Amino acid sequence: MSLSCAIETCKRKSRAICHCCNKNLCPDHFKEHVDLINSRMNLLADEINTLDNQLSLLNADEVIDKCRQKLDKWRHECHATVDRFYEEKCQELQQRCVEKVGEKRKKLHQLKLKINELIREQEATHDDICSLKATINDIKRDVDQFEENGIVVDVDPLIINQNLVYIEQWTSNELDISTLSSPYRMGVGVGVVWLSIFVSYLHPHPHPIVDS
Repeated sequence: MSLSCAIETCKRKSRAICHCCNKNLCPDHFKEHVDLINSRMNLLADEINTLDNQLSLLNADEVIDKCRQKLDKWRHECHATVDRFYEEKCQELQQRCVEKVGEKRKKLHQLKLKINELIREQEATHDDICSLKATINDIKRDVDQFEENGIVVDVDPLIINQNLVYIEQWTSNELDISTLSSPYRMGVGVGVVWLSIFVSYLHPHPHPIVDS
C-alpha cells in the first residue's frame, strides 16, 4: 500500500523516500525537495568560491608584518629591560670601585698617622719597621692589582627560553569528501524498485566551484 506524501497540504501518493530526512514524497515534492537542496548547495559553492578568491587576493606579507609588530615590541621591551639592568650594574660597579679606593685611602691615612707618630716620638723599633713595610707592600699589591684588573665582575650568558615567545602552529584537519554525498532512494509504483541517486547527479550544479 502506497503512503501519502509527507507534505500536509498534498493529497498525492508518495513515490520516493528522501533518506536525508526520511520523508515519503510525491514526485513533484521530491523534485522540489531536491531543488531546494541544490539551491543550498549553490550557496555553499558560492561561499567556497568567495573564500578561494579571498585567499588568492590575500597579501601574506601584510599579515606577517602585522604579526611581527608584536615581536618587534617584545624585542624593544627586552632591550629596554637589558639597558636598565646594565645601567644599574654600571652604577653598582662605580660605587664598589669608589668604596674600594676609599678603603685603601683610609688604610694609607692610618698608616701615615702611625709613621708620623713613631717619627715624632722617635720610638720606632726594628719590628715596627718590618710591620710597616709589610703593610705598605700589601697595600701596594692591592693598588697595583686594582689598577690592572679592577674588581671582579662575573657575567653569565643571557639564556633565551624558547617558550618566551609562542607562535601558533597551524594544524589542518583532513576533509573526508566521501562523507559529503547524500544518497536518495526512490520507490517506483507498487513494486519495490530502489534507486540510489545523488543530488549533484539529479541536477547538475549551475554554479560550479571554480578551481583556482
